[in-house]
Amino acid sequence: MIDYTICGTTQKLIARMAGGINTSTISRWFAKNMKETVNKNDEKATKNIRYRIDDTRALIRELAFSKIVPLHKVLSFYNFKGGTGKTSICYQVSSHLALMGFKVLVIDADPQGHLSTTYGIDNNHEYPTLCDIVQGNISVVDAIREIFPGLDCIPSNLSLTRLEVILNDLPKREERIKIILEPLKSKYDLIIFDTNPTISLLNRNILVFSDLVNIVCETQPYSLNGLKLLMEDMTRFYNNMQIKMPGIMVIPNKYEDRSTNSAEAMTVLRQYYEPYMFPDFAIRKSEDINTSAKSCMPLAFFARANSIAFEDIIDLTHAILGRLGINIVSKENAQ
Repeated sequence: MIDYTICGTTQKLIARMAGGINTSTISRWFAKNMKETVNKNDEKATKNIRYRIDDTRALIRELAFSKIVPLHKVLSFYNFKGGTGKTSICYQVSSHLALMGFKVLVIDADPQGHLSTTYGIDNNHEYPTLCDIVQGNISVVDAIREIFPGLDCIPSNLSLTRLEVILNDLPKREERIKIILEPLKSKYDLIIFDTNPTISLLNRNILVFSDLVNIVCETQPYSLNGLKLLMEDMTRFYNNMQIKMPGIMVIPNKYEDRSTNSAEAMTVLRQYYEPYMFPDFAIRKSEDINTSAKSCMPLAFFARANSIAFEDIIDLTHAILGRLGINIVSKENAQ
């Protein structure tokens, strides 16, 4: 596991996560409430002070989201085409939602376990997974691992490949995950799934449980064709299940400003999927995303204030919150 106690983020990045709160307001809050900075002994860090996760969460929650509770709590990142970047985006969104003060559970539902690995969980270790939970070998609570304050994870490894057979033999086989994990909605603000790139029974379960399905699509021709097939398959599935389709958000990824293919792909996406898209938005291709995965550090822990990757991820995170709906609660209830 990674020691996130040595990680922190800067005032400028905090201001961006908090929706543009003035840095002078942030300075005053830290002067009154802060315990200590991460890099307090670094004389060169006076202009780039990094603040602890606990303090960052407390500040953003108090100044930006103290009265806000998502109406809908379960979201997934989905595509049956591999390589679209859904795990990278899931990693960034779940991490930054936790840094913004929300209590987040992220669930790795891909046997490859890339999300778990990025969070520093060794997927060669026999950590319990969704497979163990569904089998009844372990309680849900005992399968949860804390990543850092505000962010918990149910990891994955190759043992998850057995879950397809197990689910197939159970009653209400498309609804088992919802039945088992529904009680967690009272404990967490948000439950987030990273799915496997297949049309699997496990993914069907996640689709049934999800309030918002985020479809990550590369801005390339093959991904556009795959998106068409994916949307058709999802429509058939929800119709056959006789349940209402959840919210759908199409997220264009790896966009390159000077690429003709990217520009043409965005035109097609807007033509056919505009109701499912965040207006005039795509996640631009950036080396920061790759660096983040390689270093196992969310962008907020190392990115510069002018990072386009950080800007795009925070814009996306705020857009997702908007799609989930917001319940404004009294200050007493929020506490």
